[in-house]
Amino acid sequence: MPLIAIIQSRMTSERFPGKMLAPFLGKPVLAHVVERIQISKINLKIILATSNNYTDDPLAIYAKHLGIDVVRGSHEDVMSRFVLVLNKFKCDAFFRVCGDSPLLFPLLFDKAASIYNQSEYDLVTNVFPRTFPAGISVELIKSKTFIEVEKKIINKKDREHITQYFYSKEKEFKIYNIKCGKSFNSNFKLSLDKPEDLKKMEEWSKSRNKDYEEIFPINEKK
Repeated sequence: MPLIAIIQSRMTSERFPGKMLAPFLGKPVLAHVVERIQISKINLKIILATSNNYTDDPLAIYAKHLGIDVVRGSHEDVMSRFVLVLNKFKCDAFFRVCGDSPLLFPLLFDKAASIYNQSEYDLVTNVFPRTFPAGISVELIKSKTFIEVEKKIINKKDREHITQYFYSKEKEFKIYNIKCGKSFNSNFKLSLDKPEDLKKMEEWSKSRNKDYEEIFPINEKK
């Protein structure tokens, strides 16, 4: 079965409401997220997992305009939203994509898929520990493992941050972490948390004169 990408997002961010449709380099943030995933070489089906709340109606409409599927569910229980997606779109594994990342690194998707296909890990990631800046994270999760684990999880925070349980119980799962070959200031991030991040990230994107492969080299050693 194929791999898919699930973008989790909603419009009611406390620090930056409506950020998914905020203009970034000439188009809404969600458009950039989708395009970055599409650049990867593994031809991923992309699904937006958002809530049933009326506040997310504009997000769902725009996602359909972009040509991606939309699955809507609980506002707070993010894990249940992912289960709805997996019940509708059968796949061996899925990428969890945070919607506040318009500057994703497509090569990381390809790398994670390659690693997963070699050994069928429960989770292939680059945030355990994090060596890449926030905003270019990748998490590829085995669907069967996720479905089995989801049935056990009742903690609200674990259901909101769907990979948190895996990391807290690392000895129970087969996890591979992709590391960056360079070190970065811990304050440097490429995720959109506050309105002022828009300008900072746009300026960074316009000023860089290297490809991502040079800026964020992948350390081939485990």
